[in-house]
Amino acid sequence: MPTNVTVDFERARDKSQKAKSAEEKLNALYEMQRFAPSHKGGENLRRDISRKIAQVKKEQEKQRKREKQKGSGPSLAVKKEGIGQIAIVGLPNSGKSWLLNKLTGVDVEIAPYPFTTKKPVVGMMNYKGAKIQLVELPALVEGSSSGKANGPQLLSVARTADAVIMAVRDSEEQRVLLRELRSANIAVNEKKPMIEVTPNKFGGIEIANKKNLKAPMRELISFLKVRGLYNVNVVLNEELRNMQQVDRALDDRIVYKNALLVNPFTEKNIESLPQKIFSLLGRVLIYTKRPGEKPDLEAPLALPKGATIEDAARMLHKDLAERLKFARVWGGSKFGGQRVARDYRLQNLDVVEIYC
Repeated sequence: MPTNVTVDFERARDKSQKAKSAEEKLNALYEMQRFAPSHKGGENLRRDISRKIAQVKKEQEKQRKREKQKGSGPSLAVKKEGIGQIAIVGLPNSGKSWLLNKLTGVDVEIAPYPFTTKKPVVGMMNYKGAKIQLVELPALVEGSSSGKANGPQLLSVARTADAVIMAVRDSEEQRVLLRELRSANIAVNEKKPMIEVTPNKFGGIEIANKKNLKAPMRELISFLKVRGLYNVNVVLNEELRNMQQVDRALDDRIVYKNALLVNPFTEKNIESLPQKIFSLLGRVLIYTKRPGEKPDLEAPLALPKGATIEDAARMLHKDLAERLKFARVWGGSKFGGQRVARDYRLQNLDVVEIYC
């Protein structure tokens, strides 16, 4: 091993040697990889670290398969309804049931003892006429992601939900909950690295947008080859500073969810929560009206942020989008009833009148 390693590298190596879990080991190895010498003499060291990372991840996958078999049981899947499904997760007595009751009116048994909720409880929250499905999951515990307390089935509901509400009472509960979600490959309030890796039919490794490469080129190439990726195109749509970004971009097991952290017992402005919850979905609500009539405020369209007049017309009917000439919009940045083209980007709570 080269003797001219940095203090940061030595600290990371010490963390790796003292790691008590695969996750801690992996994070330490990523740190070692980041601080490893970039000169030619460090090639063998960097290659050895990449092999260890691949080995730890392989062991993690084997462990997940064993845990999945151990924790297998009846499915707890909840059919999605409304404009989005949001899972409420938390540890025992974290206020999940109280929160669901306040937001949806659903009667849930609330008691001072743990595990009151035995199965997912569903309620529909009204926000500006739109219905959002809230699903309270039975309590998670430390070790749920490893099979405890029916954890794999519960976490599978959170994986398929559109977003997550984390009900916690203190920072320690928050830490445990985040760790269980992370161990189940649920990344909250993070974005998937904007790094594309696709097959290269001409052979070899090609790197596009090299200006975004802030790590040694040979480190990236070695990292890919250790994973058996010898013929790929890599497009760097963001700055690449460490190989963990590439690893996460390649890992299809990870799901990325918007999340809202709530302490139900100290939440003073419960009336502000519906708007915050709606914002997790990344949608805009659009109301429609006919000329001379009032808008229908009970059945808004829910469109992705950035949607246009044409998108709204298509959602109403595909033929309407083809015959669309223009629209008038109330709300947002427009004056009342201002005429706009089909490519006008709608804003939340706009009222739209379409002309063909």
